[in-house]
Amino acid sequence: MPLPRYKRLAVLAFPDIATACDAAPELLRLKPSAIELISGLMVDLAGSVPAFASQLSFLNQLRQPDGSAPDLLVVEFSGDDQSAITKNINILQQTISHTIPILIAESAESQKQVWAVRKVGLGLLSSRPGDLKSTAFIEDLSVPVERLGGFVRDLQNLFSSYGTTADFYAHASAGCLHIRPMVNLKSLQGVTILREIAQEAVMLTIKNGGAISGEHGVGLARGEWLEKIYGEGVVAACKDLKRAADPTGLLNPDKFFAAPKMNENLRYGAAYQSHTWKPAFDFNEAGDLAGAIEMCNGAGVCRKTDGVMCPSFQATQEEMHSTRGRANLLRAMISRPMAEPPNQILSKAVYDALDLCLACKGCKAECPSSVDMAKLKYEFLNHYHESHRRKLRDYLFAYIGPLAKIGHPFAPLINQFLRNQSIKDTFYRWLSLTPHRSFPTLSTHSATKSIPHSGSHSQVSQGSTGRECLLLTDSFTEYFHIEAGLSTMKVLNVLGYRVHVLPVQGAGRTLLSKGFLSAARRHASRLVQAIDRLDPRGKLPIIGIEPSEIYALRDEYLDLLPEAQRVQKIADRAWMIDEFLVHPAEDGRLRVQTLPIQPSLERVVLHGHCFQKAQPLRSDGSPSGTAATVKMLAACGYDVIQLDTGCCGMAGAFGYESEHYELSMKVGELALFPAIRTETERHPDTILAAAGVSCQAQIKDGTGHDAVHPISLVSRLLDDTGYDRQEYAARHDTT
Repeated sequence: MPLPRYKRLAVLAFPDIATACDAAPELLRLKPSAIELISGLMVDLAGSVPAFASQLSFLNQLRQPDGSAPDLLVVEFSGDDQSAITKNINILQQTISHTIPILIAESAESQKQVWAVRKVGLGLLSSRPGDLKSTAFIEDLSVPVERLGGFVRDLQNLFSSYGTTADFYAHASAGCLHIRPMVNLKSLQGVTILREIAQEAVMLTIKNGGAISGEHGVGLARGEWLEKIYGEGVVAACKDLKRAADPTGLLNPDKFFAAPKMNENLRYGAAYQSHTWKPAFDFNEAGDLAGAIEMCNGAGVCRKTDGVMCPSFQATQEEMHSTRGRANLLRAMISRPMAEPPNQILSKAVYDALDLCLACKGCKAECPSSVDMAKLKYEFLNHYHESHRRKLRDYLFAYIGPLAKIGHPFAPLINQFLRNQSIKDTFYRWLSLTPHRSFPTLSTHSATKSIPHSGSHSQVSQGSTGRECLLLTDSFTEYFHIEAGLSTMKVLNVLGYRVHVLPVQGAGRTLLSKGFLSAARRHASRLVQAIDRLDPRGKLPIIGIEPSEIYALRDEYLDLLPEAQRVQKIADRAWMIDEFLVHPAEDGRLRVQTLPIQPSLERVVLHGHCFQKAQPLRSDGSPSGTAATVKMLAACGYDVIQLDTGCCGMAGAFGYESEHYELSMKVGELALFPAIRTETERHPDTILAAAGVSCQAQIKDGTGHDAVHPISLVSRLLDDTGYDRQEYAARHDTT
């Protein structure tokens, strides 16, 4: 179907959900393309998260005097006739604006904000911590739309009689609301309430001439209600037909007409107990470790074929390698005492499932319940290897930073050693590494020591009024691929910043990824102490080059060092270099716009690192992740094409390990490799850009093309301007 050319949204504010539903029949006379209910609770939950609060600037105009958000109907008008849309909007405003507040979302940006709140709010409803959960057991009861308001009131009275409430949202125009009562299914009382509410809600639906499944189908969960809806005669005829077509019961057994009762075979129940270990990470946000595992509600959004989540499922199409499959295995494991033999079998099954998890964090960004499988993987590996031997290569990859630092003075010798094919083959077999990859060679120079005016580890001067920043380097940009480090230093120097290089390299990402959490915590403590020592006032921006390293400060550090209050302040001022450049400076202009460059008109194809794609907007609304990269390059004049390619498949050490190589390349072939081949064939002069070192290596191995760090594309534009660094700094009154 062709998409309509024009769309406008009318957002109507109501004092309660039932009153909003009362208005739906009259609104349908204007023939809108959709009428969606967004509860005030959804809006308030979105506003409670700093990363999403900035998306509420449009809807905040409708807040009530006490600051709470009203319940909203979003009425969408779309089509190819703009005048017809305008006419309907005008009629709506004339007939309803004198009774209730109304906003018109005309721009694409304001419309995006409205739908983002709907999407974000749903995830927040599903991921509230604790055992009392918003539970989808009467998920899509539906009634004729003219009866919807009364139906909602009857349901609210029903829930109130059981001492609970429910979340309502979704499709008011079709009389189909998603209804999720708050129930604790880990208690006998909760299971009893589920059963009784379901029975009474079904009877209310029948009384109103409705259907028990307006959108999602009957299947297993609602089969027991079929006879009440259709009567004994129709159901008996359907059973006869099923037996005739499937006499041995092979097709979809034990569903529809033989379905168990709704309160049987529950995921949780009064007898359910969880048995977890003492975690290394802090899981208080989810309640505890069990709560984080149980965050998965089984919706199965991870079983999709696009986006970042979940690359291993996209490649294997096996349930155990989806986010949901891993969460279910973890839940099965913790539901048994840790010492029981069945638990040991499950523990190995969990290990096998998580072994193919690329820890891309796509689930954290794209799962409606915000399941963070990467964090759970790190935590599980840390626990698992307390009783299971690690592979030798785990130590190599986890401690590659210190090893590179030790080996860097001997770079020529080590590089020659690794170029010897027989030595390389023996080395790779010994560590179970794939022969189809090559280790990066050590540079003969280090990035931060190659520019004489930078590399200072000195404390920031208390009286300094100039521009200063802290730089977080990492072993790869310091010792292997130094161009990105050099480019970063160069750009910051041209902007007049005095760069204080943090003496602790990286944030410990390699330790985290291999589950060395005790070592990672020690590394994090050293880095935080170094930051405090160089910047005791806690004011300077902390700038990173490698996404996986700098984002650890904004993510894992909050859970590794939860007792250190200053860690949140460090997270708030941690920036990828591109994010820093597209943030306004003191004069209000974007920093990148103040660079003395001649704009480029070259075509750049950008592949974003998975961690960049998982980044929300910063708390002040400024762009982060790949959005910041696109904005930075566009400000330099580049024609930027951002690839919609999901995960590259390398995932640090994952793609180097012999048993993972084939899957790694298969993930790359899902979208990234074909997209790059197409782009480079059509436009041979295309520049490929990727911030992640792993992404660059995967692109080279999978397509034969080189990709550069985006900051290098900014730096190269400085080469032809003939600037004098000291003169430029003096003109801009910088240190």
